[in-house]
Amino acid sequence: MKYTQSPLYREELQNISDVLELINYRPRTIDSYLQSIFECCVWLTATYDIFLNDADVMHLRAFLLHLKRSKEDGGLGYAPSSVNIYNCALKKYFRFVLRRPLTDDDLPLCKVDHPLPKVPSKPDVMTIILGTENIKHMAALAVAYGAALRVSEVVTLRFGDISFTDGIVTISEEVSKNRYAGKIELPVRLKNILIRYWKECCRGAKPQDWLFPGPKKGTHITKGALQQVLKNRLRELGWEDRGYSFHSLRHAHALHYYQSGADLFQVQQRLRHRSIDSTLIYVRLDARLKERKHIENPFDDPAFPEYL
Repeated sequence: MKYTQSPLYREELQNISDVLELINYRPRTIDSYLQSIFECCVWLTATYDIFLNDADVMHLRAFLLHLKRSKEDGGLGYAPSSVNIYNCALKKYFRFVLRRPLTDDDLPLCKVDHPLPKVPSKPDVMTIILGTENIKHMAALAVAYGAALRVSEVVTLRFGDISFTDGIVTISEEVSKNRYAGKIELPVRLKNILIRYWKECCRGAKPQDWLFPGPKKGTHITKGALQQVLKNRLRELGWEDRGYSFHSLRHAHALHYYQSGADLFQVQQRLRHRSIDSTLIYVRLDARLKERKHIENPFDDPAFPEYL
């Protein structure tokens, strides 16, 4: 059950909601944490007949184990990354609401595997984008690849964020997932696709209007709708088993940019990563690293005198 549909635990949820809003968490994150706290409250009441405020570490561990264990073992079979969301929500509640901070020793985080993502090649990207018949859908896919944007950033772009004169796409802090604003170059091919899209679909659009409007007036297209656009295109091509997602277009831009000669700092800036650690994945993805010629040790540089 969604927490918004229940009259239970309103005080607990309101207390943590106020704190998260004060910290300036995004509404989607607050919603996720509130749902996590609500489900924990429901489970504790049903299992131990206690309220969250009275729960100890062992109760909370039992709840997290219930989430993680397979359905065959009586659990819910949640992925480790999902269990960690509940873990973090509970730590926030105990730290800020109850003022009883919990450590990773109290509630250890699940170890999460990070397999390398599937990344389409340049020819695959061109086939996916340029073969899309609906110009609005083509433009959205092209923006994701050409500007290396997340799906959440694509759906919340406005016409005013695109400057054909300056050749720039502007990402505001409100739009960016990690509140990292930035300006991205507008490649010529993307510019041409967007101009065609504007001429065919949006001639009367104002700067404040959504670049990709939704079916209802004043709304933008949803993330789910765009993700479905790509799924449908992959199905048309018979590529359902290739493991591509909408985010693969952003990965593809980054990898192709790196393979074209950009250094890691340039890729980091292009993707607006706060940490270089997030960018290092493209070094691992670049299979051609293995084929590059051997680079000599700097101590063997001919500029050094010959002693040995």
